[in-house]
Amino acid sequence: MDNIVGRLQSLFPKQFDIIVGSLLGDARLECRSVGARAPITARLRIHHGDKQKEYVWWKYEQLKEFVITPPKQITWVNPKRSLTEVSWYFHTRSIRELGILHQYFYDRKKILPLYIEHILSPQALAVWFMDDGSRADSGGTLSTHSFIKEDQYRILAFLKERYGIRVSIVKDRTQWKIALNQLAFAQLVSVIKPFIIPSMAYKIANPRNDLLAFAGGAEGNTFANTSVPTLEKSGKV
Repeated sequence: MDNIVGRLQSLFPKQFDIIVGSLLGDARLECRSVGARAPITARLRIHHGDKQKEYVWWKYEQLKEFVITPPKQITWVNPKRSLTEVSWYFHTRSIRELGILHQYFYDRKKILPLYIEHILSPQALAVWFMDDGSRADSGGTLSTHSFIKEDQYRILAFLKERYGIRVSIVKDRTQWKIALNQLAFAQLVSVIKPFIIPSMAYKIANPRNDLLAFAGGAEGNTFANTSVPTLEKSGKV
């Protein structure tokens, strides 16, 4: 296990936590070389809604040594909301190091890798929360819907053993997510706050300070957009 963790951490000494947190959240690795050639390569795609434009640019600044083209804006029609949405994205070059991470994070689809608790630093946890965390009056949630329930119990055990944070898994329609009560949320914030960037501070503010945007009517709805299209042409790697 130590060899696996050490090898992974050596891939991106400066950016590892940001990549790991992003992959646990909304980012994805795009790989077209499995079964086609060796070594396997992959590229990392970052994509967030217009409200998180500054967050996309922050990730770009951290990863730009692997990126050719800066973030781009995309406009698309959201059929669920009957609105034209705006979001921002960029992707890295396809490289061997990300191909190694693809084998670690994917088994046909994205998974919660074995030994993830050994590489989940406070900064990686903060990036994960900035991607998928949510603040509520009664505490907060971490949208872990894409991971199976059994794997999510490893995160519960990790948070309890490492930080003394007791969280729970709750059902959300047909899937599951991690829920934090007020105490657990406050404890989590104390761990991740040093790594939360200013534009994402609304996710840990008490009370939430981003909902005032809705007072602006249509303009507020644009500001509040965090959606990204579920179907898009990712391009050939």
